[in-house]
Amino acid sequence: MKLKVLGSGSSGNCYILENDEEALIIEAGLPFMEVKKALDFNVMKIKAVLITHDHGDHRKYWFEYVRAGIPVSEPFKLDGSSLEFDNSQFRVMAFENQDKSGRWLHNNGDGSECPCYGFCIMHPDIGSLIYATDTEYVRWRFKGVNHILCEANYDMQFVNRDEPNYEHRLRGHMSLDTALKFISTNDNPALRNVVLIHLSDKCGDPAVFQKRAKEVLKYDTDVYVAHKGLEISLDLCPF
Repeated sequence: MKLKVLGSGSSGNCYILENDEEALIIEAGLPFMEVKKALDFNVMKIKAVLITHDHGDHRKYWFEYVRAGIPVSEPFKLDGSSLEFDNSQFRVMAFENQDKSGRWLHNNGDGSECPCYGFCIMHPDIGSLIYATDTEYVRWRFKGVNHILCEANYDMQFVNRDEPNYEHRLRGHMSLDTALKFISTNDNPALRNVVLIHLSDKCGDPAVFQKRAKEVLKYDTDVYVAHKGLEISLDLCPF
């Protein structure tokens, strides 16, 4: 199983989990044509598209998949769900990103709240993978997780505090410090890959983020920073 990163950030998010027989798309923030190219136009292997929330950089091109007859899962419309797909070994649990008071941890830019979900994705090839983005933190702990794709949007040392309303732009996104706490909380001997996603162009440094993530991990875990064109093997075997 491979992870292919087509886009990660405010300009558009889209990730592919793919083996020879099937593929799962995470986020629809880039044109379907980009996914077709990445799959060598073998779109019949796509089992479903998962979308975390109703913002354009994650959902803009959802209708192109629907038009092609591909199932699109949007748990923020269904109040969460467990997902199983026909003729597929993918299993997905959606989890809500809320604080203890029940407040959604992402917003629409006007102060209103935007429901946002993360995903626990399971497949025999990869074990379990946690995907979490566009949230200020994740309150859940996952036992024996094998792969983590986690937002690390900004670090305050890179934030221009003289910029008007800079705090408003950070709201609903995960800081590097919070991401590192989540990663270290879920660190375990079976954790093979950590991928930091959705970095801010202005408020993050990929080399610094990667270095700090490696420092909090106790085991021999690979750490990546997502960028267009990144491909990672997620196979558990022969390990």
